Amino acid sequence: MTPLRQLRAQGQAQCPARAQTYVVLPRNLPHCTNRQSGSVVQRTQAPQNVSIRQHVRSVAAAAVEAPVAVAPEMPPEPKVPTEGVVCLPVTKNIKCLRGVCNERLKYEVEYSLKKGTSENSYLLKGGNGKFTVLVDVPFKAFAEDFMSALSQEVAPADLSHVIITHVGPNRIPTLKLLLEAALAGRPAERPLKIVVSNPAQAALQKGLADMLTDTCPIEWVKVKGAGEASIPITEAYSLTAMLTPTPRWPDHMCVVDPVSKVVFSGKLFSAHVAPGLLNSKAGTSAFDSGGWEAYGDHWRYFFDCMLAPMAPQAQSALDRLPATATPRASLDTPNQFFNALLTSWGAMVGEITRGSKAAAKASWQPQVASMFAYALAPQHGPVIRTSLSRLVVEYRKWTEEQVAALSRSNVVVMYASAYGNTAALAQAISRGLTKSGMGVSTVNLELTPLDEVVAAIKDADGFTIGSPTLGGHMPTPVQLALGSILRESKARELPCGVFGSFGWSGEAVDEMEAKLKDGGYGFAFKPIKVKFKPTATGFAFKPIKVKFNPTATDLSVCEQSGRDLAIQVKRKLKNREKGSTSSMAAVAANSSQLAMGRVVGSLCVVTSRDEEAVSAMLASWVSQASFDPPGITIAVKKDRGMETMLQPGNTFAVSMVPERLEKPIMKAMTQPFEPGADRLAKVAHKDSEVSGCPIIEGANAVLDCSVVSRMEAGDHWIVYGKVEAGKLNSEELTAVHHRKVGNHY
Repeated sequence: MTPLRQLRAQGQAQCPARAQTYVVLPRNLPHCTNRQSGSVVQRTQAPQNVSIRQHVRSVAAAAVEAPVAVAPEMPPEPKVPTEGVVCLPVTKNIKCLRGVCNERLKYEVEYSLKKGTSENSYLLKGGNGKFTVLVDVPFKAFAEDFMSALSQEVAPADLSHVIITHVGPNRIPTLKLLLEAALAGRPAERPLKIVVSNPAQAALQKGLADMLTDTCPIEWVKVKGAGEASIPITEAYSLTAMLTPTPRWPDHMCVVDPVSKVVFSGKLFSAHVAPGLLNSKAGTSAFDSGGWEAYGDHWRYFFDCMLAPMAPQAQSALDRLPATATPRASLDTPNQFFNALLTSWGAMVGEITRGSKAAAKASWQPQVASMFAYALAPQHGPVIRTSLSRLVVEYRKWTEEQVAALSRSNVVVMYASAYGNTAALAQAISRGLTKSGMGVSTVNLELTPLDEVVAAIKDADGFTIGSPTLGGHMPTPVQLALGSILRESKARELPCGVFGSFGWSGEAVDEMEAKLKDGGYGFAFKPIKVKFKPTATGFAFKPIKVKFNPTATDLSVCEQSGRDLAIQVKRKLKNREKGSTSSMAAVAANSSQLAMGRVVGSLCVVTSRDEEAVSAMLASWVSQASFDPPGITIAVKKDRGMETMLQPGNTFAVSMVPERLEKPIMKAMTQPFEPGADRLAKVAHKDSEVSGCPIIEGANAVLDCSVVSRMEAGDHWIVYGKVEAGKLNSEELTAVHHRKVGNHY
């Protein structure tokens, strides 16, 4: 059925008594463009006693004479300041082209630590001892600097192979610049070989359509199958590639150089950090100078954001590791071990989008692996050599924790994403869920068969579904998935939520909400609608329209929405298990919990700011930790929205609550808050002149602090902050929070 007939059928279904008419108009007129056909469609209603044909002619004639209105142009994206691209040696046959950004490069949840990032590409020696093989191209902000640095090492026209482990829309402009230089004057008998997975080829052929012709000297080399694939570079030298897709990166693959024993791991084992910000020596070395102490938190954070929602797939690969870490002396031996690791990722192609409880419980047989790689070379962060063994062991530990959570609870996060924006929202919601102890199954609706979507919903304890708006509607994969959900009777009992991004109107989120609401589904959070890219005020709770300049607020709202969904799922699971032993009886039987309830602390309001995003929480687990420098510790539950803001380098303020304000502050701060709501709306406050964070008016003392370090403590983080400034406002006694039991606040 043509798009026009589809629209007409929808109009007849909505208004059978008097069908709506959709008129195709010239493309230069001020009406809505149909994204599929490129034609322009205007919806009209024919007056009574006028035939539809006459009405169409009159509307078309009037439209031709109408003045042409120009759609407002999208504001240009702000230019991200970068530190250029440098070339660093990895081995005698490999160089790293590292682009560094000391700022937050993108507004996606994995960049929230705000320690910058690095974009890594790699040059390998091919034939004749020259650097002729390029692995990956960087984000478009580095395009010009990248081409300049590359040209100093090799003439682009001399490249024989370009290998893409993962490509996104923001890398295609860089690839265009590269191809323009590499293909200029290149003879047809010496084509540039581009090595990609099948999904990557489809994305590149679409993104490079304006420059790909029948005579273009390009040869596509596709990596297929679940096992290893050889990439011949010369007659005597080949690389090995393995497909390692995930729902977020369906085109992902890893590449192994058997000569240098280096694994080009793409997004895997990455970290968003500018090495020079952590260690002055790191700016001049490709490797992880400073080791685990410098980079451990950043590797963990990237894993939590990007791989924790796909824990079953991660475990399927990592459980094939040997049980003990490798001594450093073994790092220069051959790399069969990581070949086994990456091959296991490739073997998961068929199950990569499921992530069900059954997959989490699936048995595995560890492979014997006695040889190890020299280094891991990811797209972001340092080349990993010093911490290689520990990072692999820690990856196993992290995946086991997430799989254990998935065996207790399973929240399905499903989405389709046209330009990556809806996927970014899904990732932030997943982050809120995993922080709350939930197991998460990620389902990319563009890749997952419908029967697997149904199976995932049947196995779920809650779900959320996201969609872009294309041509005023949900894309077909989302429509089919939503229809399956509505037909599944069990799903009606599950807590749920909807979210999505849009360019002009955003009807898809409204449609999903309406259909689920009509079906009797209960929402754990209000619909999230973001225009084009995540923004500070871009959430349609009412709904509302948004601005274009991205800030951290939208990602914070998504994380909080994930937390709210987790709370609803936990409540549902608790009610299901009710009856075996009452909660009060369990508390009464636990004497240690009763004893811990006698540990008391000062009542405080802790606040922090991340650009335009502000968060506040009531706290009593605050203690002095050091004399010189003066420092305090705060215990923050992992699922708190504020936890993300209390990262090393960030600032926060502590307002001590006097006894006379205990009840009003408790009342104002302990009420339920919607995601994104102002938690200080009912509390008089002002911004600190030192930290810029809100401080409570009437506080008897105020401390402005900077986060120095964090320690993981069960379900909490212990945050150590250095006191930068303090002020005593009055001699009033600080309120003390008393409890009866120690298993809640």
